[in-house]
Amino acid sequence: MIFVPNQLVGAPAGTNVTIDCHTEAYPRAMSYWFLGDEMILSNEKYTTTIMENSYRAHMKLHIRNLQAGDFGNYRCISKNSLGETEGSIRLYEIPKPSAPPKATEIKSSANKEGETILNIIIIVKSVVLGII
Repeated sequence: MIFVPNQLVGAPAGTNVTIDCHTEAYPRAMSYWFLGDEMILSNEKYTTTIMENSYRAHMKLHIRNLQAGDFGNYRCISKNSLGETEGSIRLYEIPKPSAPPKATEIKSSANKEGETILNIIIIVKSVVLGII
């Protein structure tokens, strides 16, 4: 049995992301990751970890510096002598959050009595990211 907590994962290009699957199998299973038809091995781009506890395992895939070719459908596969099962995770690109404006405009002037009047303009820009 495979349980995938997040089947849709969004992340901006240039960032790192970790996806995960939970498996239960007896006898103990071999577990691995695929992107499309290619098996993923640990290297400078990907780090795979599996934490096992009796018949349960928690699989994680850490992907560094996301690029266009990294977005797509990932599969976590668990296989033993009794069969095979898999889970699917779709990794999709979301826009990078923009930084809020750094400048605040402050203008001062004086009225007839010589009192200083400050006109402060603060620009607020918000970004809402929807991650499912």
